[in-house]
Amino acid sequence: MVDVKWAFTADYVETCNCNYGCPCNFNGFPTNNKCEALVGYHIRQGHYGEVSLDGLDCIYAGAWPNPIHEGNGTATLFITEFITEKASPEQWDALKDILTGQAGGEGPFAIFGGTITTWHAPQFVPIEFVFDGNQSRFAVPGHLDVALEGFTNPVTGAPTNLRIELENGFIWKVANAAKTRIMRIFGGGLNFDHSGQNAFHTVVEFHEV
Repeated sequence: MVDVKWAFTADYVETCNCNYGCPCNFNGFPTNNKCEALVGYHIRQGHYGEVSLDGLDCIYAGAWPNPIHEGNGTATLFITEFITEKASPEQWDALKDILTGQAGGEGPFAIFGGTITTWHAPQFVPIEFVFDGNQSRFAVPGHLDVALEGFTNPVTGAPTNLRIELENGFIWKVANAAKTRIMRIFGGGLNFDHSGQNAFHTVVEFHEV
């Protein structure tokens, strides 16, 4: 565990294989008893010690054969290659420390890090990230694609806007539920497609404890 003061505020898009609303958020088990997720961050403002994280994009791709707490997960990090110029090795190292849980702190990173058995090599790549409510999307060309859409009531056909509040949520406390129009990964050591399943979008803030 490294001891560095860090914090960031980020636009956040979460997608997974669960049905709309994701039972994991309500102390339930994941749909089909496994978790496969693609989660995107656009850091509005942040730092890791003296290293600025402003403007960086990163994606956490994870797969667990059973509920997350049972472990044996596999994960790959995709970290932006470009801001206006190439991101520095110091910025890459900072994000690796945070996202793998080595930097500790609040949020999901240290918790999820303890459930990962296999870390594939991080990918330093161009990332496309658009944060726009139910039209949010992110992609790594040649590796993964995610695009959201609003959920439609299957009985009435009416669009549904659901805002979920979790008093004890450790990833987010308030988020908007959506679904995925596209959610697939085919690179970086992982391969799955859960288009049409659960999604959330919100703004998150994390820092060291």
